[in-house]
Amino acid sequence: MIRRTVGEIAASVGGTVEGDDARVILAVRGLEDAGPDDVSFLANRRYARKMAVTAAGCVLVGERDKAHGRTVIRCPDPYLAFAQVLRLFVPAVRPAAGVHPMAVVEGTATGATVMAFAYVGPGATVGEGSVLYPGAYVGAGARVGRDCTLMAGSVVADGCVLGDRVWLNPGVVVGGEGFGFVSTAQGHIKIPQTGRAVIGDDVEIGANSCVDRAAMGDTEVQRGAKLDNLVQIGHGATVGPDNLLVSYAGVAGSTRLGRGVVLAARAGVLGHLEVGDGVVLGADALLTEDAAPGERRSGVPAIDHRRWLRVAASLPELPELLATVRRLEAEVARLKESL
Repeated sequence: MIRRTVGEIAASVGGTVEGDDARVILAVRGLEDAGPDDVSFLANRRYARKMAVTAAGCVLVGERDKAHGRTVIRCPDPYLAFAQVLRLFVPAVRPAAGVHPMAVVEGTATGATVMAFAYVGPGATVGEGSVLYPGAYVGAGARVGRDCTLMAGSVVADGCVLGDRVWLNPGVVVGGEGFGFVSTAQGHIKIPQTGRAVIGDDVEIGANSCVDRAAMGDTEVQRGAKLDNLVQIGHGATVGPDNLLVSYAGVAGSTRLGRGVVLAARAGVLGHLEVGDGVVLGADALLTEDAAPGERRSGVPAIDHRRWLRVAASLPELPELLATVRRLEAEVARLKESL
């Protein structure tokens, strides 16, 4: 069991202790569940009332949060400190390198861990420190960088590329066929998808998400981007550095997202668009045109976020407004007749 004093925890996160810095902490728990031997955190004002009644032995708080008479560690960013403390108490353990007898490695996986039923195709390379869980598939000629994690059932299709420290959750498909067809009187004729899907360093892709290969050239998810579960990236699209794409978000083919773009849950972006740096698209929104850097949009079709809030607030009043308009139209008609 890992044991740390409050003082040691504070030093590890760059925080300042108020209270008993010698108290021993054994685990990290939420405010409701924490006991005297646990450290918890307050990062959202909605949970401030729980701070007053928590039994936690120590709480990570912001610079201005109330201590309520308990031991706290004041941090510039309690949520970041929480992530750091979790790593302290639950350190990541990577399995020893080696190829399981029931794995198939036709390429190269020197210094990697390849578990039972994982597959590495001919000409493929898997970098040192990477881990392929059971059922992971690396196709012919694909490249997987160093310290990557390919969880059960994830796929890196033929010729596709992962950078270093990429994490694919279960069921991710990198390099599936792009959705390209020519519709004719005889039916839908497939356009060969001859390009690649290329994933940059430090990217994480959530379970059952798909990044399609391009018809020509590359589909890219660039450095530091994080994709939630069930996200779809169309062929030839570019997801810029440090993007955040929340569950069910979708980006159609040939669209380019700049740096630091955020797509909230179920947001969609049509094809062949340019989305500037720092754009934020709200939940359920549909972007149908280019967006300039820094814009915030919501709604279908997506418009300025503040304008959408006003539109949404007015929707419940539309029936009464419509009745008023009809009444006024009838009065105008009567006035015209009287004249």
